This record gives sequence, C-alpha cells and structure tokens, in this order.
Amino acid sequence: MQVCEGTKTGPPFPQCLRTTPTYVILNGGSGSNHDFLLVPSCRISGIECPFITTTNAPNYWLEAWNNAQPGQPAHVVYPHIGLGINSADPTIRMQDQLHIHLAGIHSGIQTQLNNHDSTITNNPSRWRNQVVPIWGLTSTGLPAPRSYRVLHVANLNENLFRLLLDSVVRPTGATMAAQILAVTPRLVGSGGFYVLNSEPGLPVAPGQPGGTGTVDFLLAYA
Repeated sequence: MQVCEGTKTGPPFPQCLRTTPTYVILNGGSGSNHDFLLVPSCRISGIECPFITTTNAPNYWLEAWNNAQPGQPAHVVYPHIGLGINSADPTIRMQDQLHIHLAGIHSGIQTQLNNHDSTITNNPSRWRNQVVPIWGLTSTGLPAPRSYRVLHVANLNENLFRLLLDSVVRPTGATMAAQILAVTPRLVGSGGFYVLNSEPGLPVAPGQPGGTGTVDFLLAYA
C-alpha cells in the first residue's frame, strides 16, 4: 500500500491497480483475472481492529464490490463474485494489515445458497442462529463442508463489520478476531447479497460440519 502511494520504495513491487485516499486495489498475486485485494490506506491489523466498526471507517465492502465490476481495475472475471476476509488466526492470515479478497466464488455455492434461501433470514438479530452447511473446496480442489451463519441484506450500504459485532459477536460472547466474513450476490427473490460468517468454534447441530476461520473454502483465486 505504501509503495502504491509513493511513501515507500520497493521491494516489494506490487501491481497497483487503483490508489485512493482511503484504500488501494492490488493484484492478488495468483496471476488470474479473478484475484484482487482491497487494502486500507490507514494501519488496520485485521477484522479485530476496533476502528473498522466505527462511523469513521470507510465502507470497504461496498468499495470492494464496486471495484470488482466490469470496467473497473479489479474486474473479477468469473461467473459470480465472492468477497472475503479471514480471521486473525496466524496460520491463516499471513499479513497483519486488513485486506478484503475480491475473487470468484466456487462453482455450486450459489446453488446451495439458493436451495437454503427460504431459511436464510434478513433479520440481523436472527443471524447468529441461522447456520447453513455449505460444501466448498480445499486448496487441492477436494470438496469440503463447513458451516456458516448466513444473512440476506438488500445492499452493502451498511457497515458489515459493525453489523457482525452487534448481531453476532457481542450476543454470543465470541471474539471478533476469530470471525470471517464473505459476501456474494443473492440470485433469487428480490436479489441483494448473502453475508456469510463463520468461526472455528461455531456451535452447530449434531452431525453438521464445523465452522472455519478462513474464506478459502468459498473463494476461487486461481
């Protein structure tokens, strides 16, 4: 980010696709046309940073979505877009600077969400109990099930970090650092977006797959 803004010289030498006063857009590094990053310009360690839930924080999710559209520097060329941020787990998060992945979403996940749509709430107060099993893919391409809390929102105008804190983290006594968030379009009904959240200790019903601290089961990068 500092190299993109010109306040630091490389290495590294990132491919800076857009530089704004509040964030930069970078190539994600895989070399594909559906792997990009939104990185805030200010110092934010990750999803656990208190600043991102305040009214002073930019709407990074809406900016990520807009930058992933056709004609934009980070146009995600894939059947459907997936946005995501990992938990603070040091085995998952390699950089201590918040970044939102702009990527594809694995084939079949939209169909699964469509099939669960009638049970997915649009009421944030019910989000913490709306747990849905979703089959994603491992890094080697093998099917893998994980469970996610899923919420339907009409748009991305609200601060999703704050919504997560108020609707899930505080009511359940969880920790923000353990959470992941992912966003993908809702293709049925009145449209909008699905917001998926999970954590390694996600409470699930017997026989249901556990949660996760990474969005990698959902997102397609390469």
